[in-house]
Amino acid sequence: MIRNFILVTIRNIKRNPFYSILNIFGLAVGLTATFFIILFIKDEIGYDKHSPAYKRIYRLESHFTINNKDDLFAISQLPLGPTLKDEFPEVEEYVRFFYPGTMYFRYGDKEFKEDSVWLADSTVFRVFEYPLEKGNPQTALARPYTMVISGSLARRMFGDEDPMGKILVTMEGDQAEITGVFKDLPGNCHLRYNALLSTSTIAKRIGPERFNDRSSGSFWNINCFTYILLKDKADIRSILDKSEDFYNRHMKDIGDRINGHFMLMAKPLARTHHYSSDLQYDQPNGNFMYVWLFAAVAFFILLVACINYMNMATARSFNRSKEVGLRKMAGAQRSALMNQFLSESVFFAILAFLISLVLVKLLMPYFNQIAGKNISYGVIFSEGSFLIMLVLTFLTGIISGSYPAFYLSSFQPALVIKGRMDSSGGNGILRRILVVFQFFISALMITATFVLLKQLNYMQKGDLGFNPENLMVMTVRDTTFANNLKSFQNELMQNPAIEATFRSDANPFSMMGIRVMKAEGENGAMIERAVNNYFIDYDYITGMGITIIEGRNYDRNMATDKDKAYILNETAARKFGWIDSAGASTKNYSSAIGRKFFPGVSLDTTAENYGFVIGIMKDFHYKGMQNEIEPLVLLLTDDPRRTPLLNIRLKKGKEQEAIAFIDQKRKEFGDKYPFDYQFMDNMIAEAYKGEKRMGMLLLSFTILTIFLAILGLLGLASFLTQQRTREVALRKVVGADSSDVLLLFAKEFSKWVLIANLLALPVAWYLLGKWLQNFRYHIQPEAGIFILTLFVTLAVALLTVSFHVLRASRTNPAEALKYE
Repeated sequence: MIRNFILVTIRNIKRNPFYSILNIFGLAVGLTATFFIILFIKDEIGYDKHSPAYKRIYRLESHFTINNKDDLFAISQLPLGPTLKDEFPEVEEYVRFFYPGTMYFRYGDKEFKEDSVWLADSTVFRVFEYPLEKGNPQTALARPYTMVISGSLARRMFGDEDPMGKILVTMEGDQAEITGVFKDLPGNCHLRYNALLSTSTIAKRIGPERFNDRSSGSFWNINCFTYILLKDKADIRSILDKSEDFYNRHMKDIGDRINGHFMLMAKPLARTHHYSSDLQYDQPNGNFMYVWLFAAVAFFILLVACINYMNMATARSFNRSKEVGLRKMAGAQRSALMNQFLSESVFFAILAFLISLVLVKLLMPYFNQIAGKNISYGVIFSEGSFLIMLVLTFLTGIISGSYPAFYLSSFQPALVIKGRMDSSGGNGILRRILVVFQFFISALMITATFVLLKQLNYMQKGDLGFNPENLMVMTVRDTTFANNLKSFQNELMQNPAIEATFRSDANPFSMMGIRVMKAEGENGAMIERAVNNYFIDYDYITGMGITIIEGRNYDRNMATDKDKAYILNETAARKFGWIDSAGASTKNYSSAIGRKFFPGVSLDTTAENYGFVIGIMKDFHYKGMQNEIEPLVLLLTDDPRRTPLLNIRLKKGKEQEAIAFIDQKRKEFGDKYPFDYQFMDNMIAEAYKGEKRMGMLLLSFTILTIFLAILGLLGLASFLTQQRTREVALRKVVGADSSDVLLLFAKEFSKWVLIANLLALPVAWYLLGKWLQNFRYHIQPEAGIFILTLFVTLAVALLTVSFHVLRASRTNPAEALKYE
């Protein structure tokens, strides 16, 4: 029987190759998109699950409260891990990670710049159990200046040589010995590194007493990522429930003096990447909302592909009606006909599945590039993925063939032989509902894509409150060069291709310090608030394009500015209560000027050397538009060694000339390090790359959905023109031309598209409003977006329908009416 079904299906494909190819290709496109989304979701939900003991690993996080202000951090205190291991029997092991920034190494005559070198405790291989390809995991990081590297880094540095025992020399002259090689980390790992340097290196530099300090003050500084491995069957809640006791033992004496508090938090390793968006000082993380979003997209794309098949199959019903009639007259039961049509759709789905495997193979590099993944094609055939895809293929075949099987098998032989098929009633209504649903999904995805891209554009090109254009940020690491930095800046300003130079130790969209600071509140009382801060020189505020809205800028001619003057942002002024009563609407910060200010908290209040607030700067988005603007103070220093970032504004159109000049001059001034720079606009783009990738993915799948909708419309347009052939012929007989016929069908299809858009509008408005709440500063969905979506869907529908309608309108009326 199966052989007979296959033979009949192949014969029908040969009879109707055009529609058969469209059907198979439509299913193949739908399955290909779905398979890519399955791989994307599988990769996302597999984050940090490559460690065998991942269910027992937790990242320790910090919740500090200072004067009723809460701050959540992904990093924790240096002594926290060892203290927990000593005091809590539930903790089997801990490991700490420190990021030292970009590092440079020399091996022979080769130089290497590495951005993903971390310092880690020797316990890292006991916590995460990463296999070492070479070396002993127990001793690889036990000694100072020992280093383990990834396999890919080993090949890049040493080629075919054995890396074990090789010595890498840092630009500072330190020597690091390679003591191990580990397998490259998978792409879905939240903390990624190519090399690990032993933390005992830090202890050797700063002294073991300071490194192992567990005094109360050490618990009020956060500087590392800490992970703990619990013993088997231990519960993290038993540790968190004793957080208050831990605070009382180690931190309360200082906490009481500064009106502060600390609460320990812990996050399961597998949740770290997707559920940490509220934490400061974290690694780039994801959002599990996108997993649900693309799961829904996969479902709808596959559903649209099934609807296409249904519409295409019913569009061919006129051509197959005589086949059904003759087989029924020959004694075929309706169930046998339904099985035949279902088998045909499953066969089509299997062919589409085979084609989709080829398409996935061909398109995998482009998908990885858009999604920022490194998924290999072999994943399809492993860990249940192939079985899931096979089951989806059979379900697709059955679902897409169910309605055509039911519809075609219902034809009455007598009416079929006479050429009179009734397409009215329920069948016609269902087809129209399916088309409306197709365009409902299309309108939803088009609207979502427009909103996402507009929000991304708003974040990247909106008013950030400072000027990022043509701003080059050069990192100065050479001590000799740093001592000559002012002379170097003067030399640069002689070149007309360079407009300004100014220094800092941090910048917008980079990590900066945060600490509790004291300021004069109402009635002269001193109040404390946690304030973000970084050091700048005299020219920074002007050079960066930041606006002073009250008071003045730092001034070289004012001797007290060097260590007695402070400039804060609007948010800090509000947090300290300095806004005038009328300032809620006028934003008058005049009462802030002259207030006492101390950039820290000293336990010995007599040692606090107060300065004064001289200016309030307009709020600017130094942490991006995803995050709320927080209090900020820009601290002045004239010491180039404390401001290792040299910001250089280049003249538009002269960028390459300026870069070459800067490179030449820095060497003349004694910079021994490689030329290390980046542009601020690239730093901003990097901050939003996650949203950009999701936007490009959604755009790609939206285009595929529109393409599938076009295929479905081709089928329905073909069906309707066949059903109304005689009507079209009669209209032409009484004088109608092709444009009249086109207008007739355009009105009907426009009605369906309009209904779909009206249904999609409130749903899109609600869902997109929820999504935009993830951003502290965001656009509002405007009517123009929905009007544009309506225009796109109408244009697609009418252009698609016109193909069939114009062809039908050119048919000779006599041919259509000869049997009347």
